[in-house]
Amino acid sequence: MNLGTSSPTTPTPGAADTSSLYLDAFIHSIPKPAFPPDEVYPLVTDILRATRPLLDTDHGWIFPNIALLEGQLLAYDTLIDRLCTVVKELKGYRHAIQIVSKRFSSILAPIRHLPSDVLRSVFRETQPRQSRRSMLMNGWPIIKFMQDPLTLGQVCGSWRDIVISSPRLWSHINITFPSLRADNPSPCDFQSLLKTILSLSGQVSLDIQFRSNGDTSSGEAIEAFSLLLGERHRWKSASLKLPLDLLEQLRASSGKLPCLESLTLMTPRLPRHSRTVPPGDVSDVFIDAPSLRKVKLHDFIGLGSFAFPCQITHLATSFTAVHDLHTLSRLEELHLEERHDGDIDFLPHITFPDVRRLSVSSPKLLRHLCLPSLEDLTFDNCGAIVTHARVDVAAATLTDFIRSSRCSLTSLSTMTSIVYAPNFIQETLPMLESLTSLEFQIDNDLQDIFHHTLMSPIFLPNLQHLIMRLPPPEIWGEPLLALDTLSTMLASRRQHLRSVRFDCPIISGAHSSEAAGILKTLEPLRQLGVDLRAVDVNSLAGISFGNFA
Repeated sequence: MNLGTSSPTTPTPGAADTSSLYLDAFIHSIPKPAFPPDEVYPLVTDILRATRPLLDTDHGWIFPNIALLEGQLLAYDTLIDRLCTVVKELKGYRHAIQIVSKRFSSILAPIRHLPSDVLRSVFRETQPRQSRRSMLMNGWPIIKFMQDPLTLGQVCGSWRDIVISSPRLWSHINITFPSLRADNPSPCDFQSLLKTILSLSGQVSLDIQFRSNGDTSSGEAIEAFSLLLGERHRWKSASLKLPLDLLEQLRASSGKLPCLESLTLMTPRLPRHSRTVPPGDVSDVFIDAPSLRKVKLHDFIGLGSFAFPCQITHLATSFTAVHDLHTLSRLEELHLEERHDGDIDFLPHITFPDVRRLSVSSPKLLRHLCLPSLEDLTFDNCGAIVTHARVDVAAATLTDFIRSSRCSLTSLSTMTSIVYAPNFIQETLPMLESLTSLEFQIDNDLQDIFHHTLMSPIFLPNLQHLIMRLPPPEIWGEPLLALDTLSTMLASRRQHLRSVRFDCPIISGAHSSEAAGILKTLEPLRQLGVDLRAVDVNSLAGISFGNFA
């Protein structure tokens, strides 16, 4: 029969349709059991109850009845064994029918009638399932793309064709090389696999993640990075962790980056004595990237500086990592961290007219910035300011920054206790009328002053969100909270506050009892709508470095 021109004939029912008739006949043919005559049962009962003795003459009727019963057991055991075999065969038949039925029914499944472009979109949503940590345990290089579409490609030929012919399914490439281990080579032909993936990705833009750990790279890592550099004209986003030898390879490469929109660049954490500037100038590697908007530079102290096109809008870096920072006038979000850079020759003020979100690792960095459009400010993500003298200095710096920038802050987040500084209360608070969100760390000694101040509607009249972080008990001891004053302050602002949160930082796996005790002490605040949380001691406030809006 030609299935292309003729419809399959309807199958006739098999012998299973008449099986019930044969089964009924079989049931009726099963012999009924034969039992001893009724008159012997009273004798058996009397003998078993010892109301009648067992006589020698009784053996004449006992043995024949035992033989009668045991003879039938063998016949029934044979029937049962045969029935078990038949039932097993029937279950096998049923299982086979179910499998074939599912295959035929799957032909009508709605997903098989979806257009190919819809299936491609669904496939793109799948994510790799194997964790990076578990794969690194082998010490082998890792290459990840879209493993789940490969699995889906095994469902049927049409799905396989879709997976193979969809370049976007191969456009997300994540490669990790562990620290150099000559005794543990890769178990697969890594370069051939990467070449195949790049070929299947066609000419679509690529999202690249490449990490090489350690201070030097293996030959496999150098070859793999060279293959990726050959496709640099297709990079849409690149997250690169490069030791010095690969940084030099990047510098030596040539070609434009016309599609690059997002860049993350970092180096392995090396001892300070081993930090040396790469052999060549790397400053202009990314200057010819007309679409570049977001840049994150991690841990580039002492490794030279980079120049970027003036159109970038989001930047996370340290001072020494970017050449001519003041020329990036289109920045909308800026994250600056101060590392051990040494003395920095810096202009007294750099103005970024469009920056609305700022994160600095230290308040003193604010001395060099003028941001008239700033709305969201986070500072001191590297630890709390301990002494009251340092808090006063930070408050004075913040006041000068707000005054010189003439900005209207709507959000202020800090891991310090700056809000308790007298000059913050007297000078800074009146300048924060537009503030709607405030996050800070509680100070054991100066709580009452600030809480009493906030009771007045004159200060922070637009405040809607308040986050207070308790000092870690393992560092500061148990906080002495002025609950009465705090409760009164919160009650006075209940009409305008939309959310109030207390964060109790703890070290994971330790000090859980202290945290539980503190949260129990704060329990009365729940009646005022306060959200009480235990958070990791390493959690950050506000804007974290490199986490752009």
